[in-house]
Amino acid sequence: MPSFQIRTDQDELMDDFTIQDERLTDALEQLRPINQLLGGYTTTMEIIAPFLRAKSRSLPNQTIRILDLGTGIGDFPEYIVRWAAAQSPVINVEVVAIDANPVTVDYARSALQKRLPSNLQSKIKVEVADALALPYDDGEFDIAIAAMFLHHFAHENAVQIVRSMQRVSKHGILINDLHRHPFAYYGIYALTRLLPAVDMVRNDAPLSVLRGFKSPELKSIAESAGLSNFSLKWRYAFRWVLSSVKT
Repeated sequence: MPSFQIRTDQDELMDDFTIQDERLTDALEQLRPINQLLGGYTTTMEIIAPFLRAKSRSLPNQTIRILDLGTGIGDFPEYIVRWAAAQSPVINVEVVAIDANPVTVDYARSALQKRLPSNLQSKIKVEVADALALPYDDGEFDIAIAAMFLHHFAHENAVQIVRSMQRVSKHGILINDLHRHPFAYYGIYALTRLLPAVDMVRNDAPLSVLRGFKSPELKSIAESAGLSNFSLKWRYAFRWVLSSVKT
């Protein structure tokens, strides 16, 4: 039985950039329904949607810019721009989605071109960038988000990422990540074996829970990064939402 007392430092297969074939791309595809099933999109939009509505009402002609760290296949940006386009009136958003793996970025670009209608494709820009050294100006974005991403990093690097997110965003940051808990671990372990999951997902999904957080750990990361006036809430299914976004 694994220990849930401290975060594991075992790397996930997805963090191995030498894996560049269908083992990676198939896993990226399978993360989309997992995020849908386990509340990933809902948890993120709980914070983002009120902000976007309020910002759009106050400045209706202004494009709201969002930075998405560790975008993977770009499914969170896709969800955001589809949601914004479905509002009445339409909310004008642009998402810059970054990932450090060039193979992942190329695949995300191709996948988004296939999945998104032509009028929404320009709303997402997928770029190769290192979250530990964000190549953007101070306050270049309205908000910065990191969904299912921060758990890939040890404490000090996680602090640096949160600090950088705060630097580039004018109105706050949002982190949606995993709660390290036995129910979450054994639940995703069983789910990825009952469903036809690929080997990378079967390996990484339970491991990602062991790399997840207890609430004091996320609070410590936020405070060490100088984040002020933030909230930390638990949401289905075994997710933490750390946010400094104000509506």
